[in-house]
Amino acid sequence: MMDEQRSGDRANDLKNAAIESILEVTSDFQYVENVNLLLQKICKTVSETFGLAKCTIGIREKDTGLFAVRAAYGFEPETEAEIRKVKYTLDRMMKDLKPESKISTNTYYIPAESWEPDEEDLIFTIHPERLDRARRFPDEWAESDYIDLLMKARDGSLLGYLEIDEPDDHKVPSDEKLRAIEIFSDLAAIAIQNAELYEELAKDRKKIELLIDLIGHDVNNYAQAVSGFVELAMARKDVPQPSRKSLAKALDQVWNLNKLINNVKLFAKVEIATGKDLKPMDIVAVVKEAFAAAESFSPSKQSKLKLRNDDGTPRTSMMNDLAKDVFLNLFTNAIKFDMHESADIDVEITERREDKRMMWCVSIADKGPGVDDALKPIIFDRFTQASSSQGGSSGLGLHIAQTIVNSYKGRIWVEDRVPGDRSQGSVFRVLLPKAPENA
Repeated sequence: MMDEQRSGDRANDLKNAAIESILEVTSDFQYVENVNLLLQKICKTVSETFGLAKCTIGIREKDTGLFAVRAAYGFEPETEAEIRKVKYTLDRMMKDLKPESKISTNTYYIPAESWEPDEEDLIFTIHPERLDRARRFPDEWAESDYIDLLMKARDGSLLGYLEIDEPDDHKVPSDEKLRAIEIFSDLAAIAIQNAELYEELAKDRKKIELLIDLIGHDVNNYAQAVSGFVELAMARKDVPQPSRKSLAKALDQVWNLNKLINNVKLFAKVEIATGKDLKPMDIVAVVKEAFAAAESFSPSKQSKLKLRNDDGTPRTSMMNDLAKDVFLNLFTNAIKFDMHESADIDVEITERREDKRMMWCVSIADKGPGVDDALKPIIFDRFTQASSSQGGSSGLGLHIAQTIVNSYKGRIWVEDRVPGDRSQGSVFRVLLPKAPENA
């Protein structure tokens, strides 16, 4: 009877310690703006509260889908710097988190006997000389043991993990202690999401500022240009050749205004649909559809698409219906700014490995005026144009393309078609993750 009471008291003490620790940091993460500082404090608090030599927190990166260490406690500075470079895929994570290792809803105990550390895993080892030491009693903590507490988002998706290692008493933590840590882990997951929500709110404010910029900058400028040319034409009694030229310019500005309005609508659509309704789509089919649409926008200009290594094999990536707009923008620009009689565009789709992910690299080569080296790093920023000769462009299309590609966890950039000679044209490269085989 007394033993049961002592056990209950210990469990209550642990829970009280967890609650007190949460209360200590709650005021920090209710309105936190720096997620990394929050995670570091969580690591430190968990380690000190529950007597752990090491603790790490890994978060799934939104742009790559990989798990990366964002906070660590108990390591030497050089070691900590190395482990922060380590990234894991979801498959690699789940390889060790076997069903038989699950000890509660979101907690896994991985004993040394159940897995084989690789080179990256050994970076986390503080005492490598103990790796081959046999376990002397069942609940003794082995050097390669570790416990992962999974953090789930509100929608049930995997947000990250809190990993504990090397208890001070060198014993596998008791159920009571783990339940207490689970309380902390669950609340920490909520706090992390709250911090991310505040970050998203800050981004939303910037998006609102962008829309204001559009209304105040481009729309106003184009409207003034149109009204100026029309007023000039109306001031004359007849319509001589000079007036026709002015009207032609006015019509050109009207076309630009219409294009801007379409881009604004597209931008709003992109912001709403970013990362939603993703499905496996064939990149080849999307490219062909986009080129056909670009041709229809320039009926007076000859253009030709050469799709290399097209053997009929689908190249699928997780995208949505906005994917067409990425390539439509690139093809439209390539046709519009190519001064040759025919705009010849080469497209090649190849495989590439980047950050442990298998990707499709779509290369779109044109023979236009090229992009100045100084503009290459910023050409995808809003209101940036490839060159001063490309007047009438709002500088928004490439920014929209990048926004869409980023939502697919890919990236886009531009290079010279002939390295070192921008005058020979450009190559826009779009990197997109390969769709899972079972998608």
